[in-house]
Amino acid sequence: MSKRWITAAVATAIVGGVLGVVLSADLEPKPSQAASNNNPDSKSSAPSASTAASASPAASQGASGVSTLQAKPPAATTSAAQATLWDAGSLQETESNGITQHLTQVDPAQLNNLALGQVVSLALPGRSSPTRASLGETRNTAGSAVWQGNLIDGDEVESMTLVKGALETHITVATLDGSLSIIIDNATGKTVITDENQLVMRADPNDHLHYDHKELAPLPPPTQG
Repeated sequence: MSKRWITAAVATAIVGGVLGVVLSADLEPKPSQAASNNNPDSKSSAPSASTAASASPAASQGASGVSTLQAKPPAATTSAAQATLWDAGSLQETESNGITQHLTQVDPAQLNNLALGQVVSLALPGRSSPTRASLGETRNTAGSAVWQGNLIDGDEVESMTLVKGALETHITVATLDGSLSIIIDNATGKTVITDENQLVMRADPNDHLHYDHKELAPLPPPTQG
């Protein structure tokens, strides 16, 4: 009887020891878990990483937002629209005081919208194609706006000068064939074109006469006395 109790006690002690070892193994923290629990920065590092991950799209979005708000470089500007003051079909020939003139009509609003670089096109008597000038210079003189430009597809000395005053606009077109004077009424747009060569001939009929310029013979040497 005593042997059975001893055997049972020994068996119980063995089983208890085994259970204690197993339970202690389960309750003992793993090295990685213990290291993470002992390191106070480990808890904060994980949120910071997630915060950085969540902040990175916002940063990229902010960067893209800044780029979209930046001023875009100015687009290449094209040449100003051409302003056609009148065409050849509108010219009406007339005579005033023995001088041939041409009448036409201009929209006065076009004279208020001139700009540097703009191309002004107008039809001149005796020319098959319109005369075009590019406005390359402007200034104010005695309260009048002065525009100057070279003729397109013309000689370098050919030019156009436009002077817009309070009542009238005067245009002078200088070509190799001569100059034309154009006077526009700013209120009505009535336009008178006059060939300045005719005005010169009216003032001095001999101005355009051609003379044969002959070289004079050399003078004889002075006599010695």
